[in-house]
Amino acid sequence: MQNPAKNVYLIHGWAANHHIFDDLVPRLPAHWQICTPDLPGHGAAAFDGRFDVAATADALAARIHEPACILGWSLGGQVALYLAARHPEKVRALCLTASFAKFQAAPDYPEGLSNPALAKMVALFGQDYHKYMKQFLQLQFLYAKEQQPILEKILPDIVKHGAPSALQAALDAVAAADARSFLPHINAPVLLVFGGKDSITPPRMGEYLHRHLPHSELCIIDKAAHAPFLTHAAQFAEQLGSFFNRC
Repeated sequence: MQNPAKNVYLIHGWAANHHIFDDLVPRLPAHWQICTPDLPGHGAAAFDGRFDVAATADALAARIHEPACILGWSLGGQVALYLAARHPEKVRALCLTASFAKFQAAPDYPEGLSNPALAKMVALFGQDYHKYMKQFLQLQFLYAKEQQPILEKILPDIVKHGAPSALQAALDAVAAADARSFLPHINAPVLLVFGGKDSITPPRMGEYLHRHLPHSELCIIDKAAHAPFLTHAAQFAEQLGSFFNRC
């Protein structure tokens, strides 16, 4: 018997847009109703000059009319955490991949990054978005070079809107946001998928989430970097499909 239809939202990360999921969507169960929104100032989405993680989560929640399964990648995962904490009735299950509760390190949070390098990317993306987005994504395929045709397939649509207008504002929002205090109160089941070779959101960030999210399971894909759903597409889609269909 086929599982009932599920509402599924896929939330992309910083500097990308919903086309980052163009390869993943066809791999997911056909009966899912999938929505891939653009974050403010990314892709074709409007931007009023301000990016706030909580406000972005609230705006997404307003679009969800029955409990949904939500995948968040990187910044999109933090947005999903805020959504689950602020609007628990809207969330059936979460998958957080290469994401974080807090991005930057603090005295009580050594799991974060001490010297995040993403700020250097703002000027480069503004200078030549196609060139530097391609370079950034190519690095994610360093340990899965046989999968690079996926990148060539999706890159033209990712870059067609040019550099996101919210690059700096979203990066500032990442630096300010901190989901740690409400992790123990998120009761939805959570799948955590991290790459063993990821230097942007290292596995220790996933281990922190796993320790503090009461209903979580952690999967570390040894040869993946920051985009497991691209470099290990078949494995990721199978895990996500199985997890969301159980919820």
